[in-house]
Amino acid sequence: MSDVSIFGGRVDYGLLAQQAPPASADTTDANQTTQPSAGENSGSSEPDVSELGNRNGKPERDSGTREQSGDLEVRRQELKKAVEAGTMTEAAALKAWDELRAQSGKRGSDENAAGEEGNKDWIGEHLALFLTVVYGGIFTLVIGILVICFVYVARREKARTVALETATTELGLRFEPAGDESLMVDLGPLPLFNQGRRKKLTNLIVADTPDLQVHVFDYLFITGYGRSQKTHRTTVASLRSDTLVLPSLQVRPRKAFADGIKAMFGAGGVAMDPYPEFAKTHVVQSDQPEQACEFLDAEMVAACEGNPGCSFECQAGVLLHFRAGKRVDANAESIRDFIGEGFQLFQNVSECLQRNV
Repeated sequence: MSDVSIFGGRVDYGLLAQQAPPASADTTDANQTTQPSAGENSGSSEPDVSELGNRNGKPERDSGTREQSGDLEVRRQELKKAVEAGTMTEAAALKAWDELRAQSGKRGSDENAAGEEGNKDWIGEHLALFLTVVYGGIFTLVIGILVICFVYVARREKARTVALETATTELGLRFEPAGDESLMVDLGPLPLFNQGRRKKLTNLIVADTPDLQVHVFDYLFITGYGRSQKTHRTTVASLRSDTLVLPSLQVRPRKAFADGIKAMFGAGGVAMDPYPEFAKTHVVQSDQPEQACEFLDAEMVAACEGNPGCSFECQAGVLLHFRAGKRVDANAESIRDFIGEGFQLFQNVSECLQRNV
């Protein structure tokens, strides 16, 4: 079948001009004779140009715009009429149509490229504005997250203070939500209060007896900076009495990795060779190692092992009891139990002192 059946995609005005009209009746007769021949090859009496614009199965709107599609349609119709009138051969019309479509496609590509280049030029010309919008958005998002976290923490701490005050009233004890600065000064030499920054003592519960001053409070401090910054919150029981003639001492649960590294550099604490199992789970630190070893006898070691996760620190006249990084629940039962643990530790220490007299 002749290519005329798929004719409809390529038209060129120049080629139309090359096909001059017949000069005589003989030429007309010749063209009329040629026309049926083409019809015979295509299986019809006249050329089929109804599919112009759909050559190779592609839609006529390859240009990608309505304007270009309209131009192609006009030229297709002109080319079709030229073929039907015999002023242009089918082969010439098909060639012209291919060239026209190629030119239209190239023009569309150039326009798209120009559009993309225009976008790039806009960003380049407004780079400062672009960066301001991007980084300003990120900054605003970060600030928003920090504000949300601050508000959440503030509300949580306020609710805890209210609950602790209610529980303290139920236990018949005195509550001081703002804490006591003088107590912070008195406890300053102990290891717990010699780390971090922005230290804060709040939610103070006073449970004094005639011979013993008992204070339970929330203690906060911050370590590290940037992404490594960490806020530590711990509930502490402080017991003070003139009967506590104690060496400077700290006993706490062992941290496998951190304490292992310290041991490699000779900072593993006081050696507790008589109690190897205790040494595996606890670290003893003191600037008076001999007195510390004498104080930690078998009964005292057993008392420490019987209260897993607990730490205690002491010096002359003061004894601290706490679980590092943990706070007591804000209810009367939990507070009563925590104070009871502090009294039990005080009793164990007092008995140890009597044995060593």
